[in-house]
Amino acid sequence: MPQTSDTITRRISEHLGEHRYAMWFGETDITVDGSDVRIRARSQFVADWINHRFNRTLRSVVQDELGATADIHVTVDTKTPPASRRHEQPQEGDRGARSTRPSAPDRDRGRRPSPPGTSGSRHSGLANLDEFIVGDCNRLAWSAACRLADEGDRSTVSPLFIHGGCGLGKTHLLQGICRRAAARFGDRARIRYVTGEQFTNEYITAIQKGSMDTFRQAHRGLRLLAIDDVHFLSNKKKTQSEFLHTLDAIGLTGARLALASDEHPHDIARFSKGLVSRFLSGMVVEVEEPDPSTRLQLVQRLAERRSLHLSESAARMLATNCPGSVRELVGVLTRLEAMQMLDPAQLHAADADQMLIPGIDEFGRRMIGSPTIHRLLEHRALDRSVHVTLSMILDAVCRRLGVTRDDLTGPARHRRISLGRALVAFLARELTTRSYPEIGRALGRNNHSSVHAAAKRLAASLEDEAQIQLDRQEAPVDLSQLLGELRKDLRN
Repeated sequence: MPQTSDTITRRISEHLGEHRYAMWFGETDITVDGSDVRIRARSQFVADWINHRFNRTLRSVVQDELGATADIHVTVDTKTPPASRRHEQPQEGDRGARSTRPSAPDRDRGRRPSPPGTSGSRHSGLANLDEFIVGDCNRLAWSAACRLADEGDRSTVSPLFIHGGCGLGKTHLLQGICRRAAARFGDRARIRYVTGEQFTNEYITAIQKGSMDTFRQAHRGLRLLAIDDVHFLSNKKKTQSEFLHTLDAIGLTGARLALASDEHPHDIARFSKGLVSRFLSGMVVEVEEPDPSTRLQLVQRLAERRSLHLSESAARMLATNCPGSVRELVGVLTRLEAMQMLDPAQLHAADADQMLIPGIDEFGRRMIGSPTIHRLLEHRALDRSVHVTLSMILDAVCRRLGVTRDDLTGPARHRRISLGRALVAFLARELTTRSYPEIGRALGRNNHSSVHAAAKRLAASLEDEAQIQLDRQEAPVDLSQLLGELRKDLRN
């Protein structure tokens, strides 16, 4: 029953998420024998983990497909050597998952395993342009990358130079160009993705071994060359000279070139004028920090891949509290994933403390609420080099809301001023070691209970995704976004 086996495999992947599926089922054999499903794991540890952690999910999927009498048997495959074990690959919808344990033959040892559902070529492990989250901050760069990958020789956007801060998607775009071009034109051997450091190391090795002809042939006979972190070549005169000759050589053949750097060509220190001129002869485009809507899409997509079921308010809180690099956001989600796998009860403890009734998604799975995200983030320092003080928080809130310290410490109860006091209390408890009585005294209150109540109301409003109308003439204020902006102010 191969079709049934494929369906069960695909549904398990959908329920667990691509990342966890690849980690624990990437090298298992899943077969169907009548009403029994047999899962053969590569080790006793994996078999025990599957039985302990995923038994409920597996039974739900199997009984839904084969009936209530269906059963699951997880065993250890002791006959087949680990290096040659294979399982039936997930079908469409599972692309992009990466196994974290090698399963290839010895000749491929050390190479990153290919994602399920992709070919075993060297380009199959690269990022996919179709999975790139597009927003106003990166739309031009993504469009240029797609055009470069889709056009034939003599592209109108080559060389394409993408620059921007760390963790904003430059590598994703370059790898996506190579992957799409390889799939479109099939000339895989003449399409290469390499980092500036790798290019430099290969050049030095070629000089030491006297194999410059081989090095030049590997780079100058390409149809598409993508070089990431090209700023690594800064202050390396001989490597820059060889790179310049490489660009000229591949340019004469009409080959396409894609480059990425943390800085604009003009701003890269100690780069030859010849290279800067070549970079500027094509299209130079910047990738900016994600705007709020794009960041929210990133949170939702990355959480889905990790099988993390976030409530809308939790996703918004995470999106607004991890400004800057997307890698910071990925780090928080990775920690959430680890907590979900190792201690799911602790993961939802914050929701229970707030007496929050957990949301249930369309599949009946418990969702992660914003109290859990808040507890996860409150111990994460904004910046180890920045010591946040109560005075800094007061100044930041006053600047954002257009009020003064005298307003906050006085008797006025205007909505804008009351919100300011709540924000100060909320952020002070999160980012400093000050107690509520100390915060109350800083706000001119002899009794700290009102400050405590204000911070608690603000937390409840965040959970409800509330927007506050400060003035009749102004648009409503998104509390989650406002807090994110304040944290960013304090970071800077």
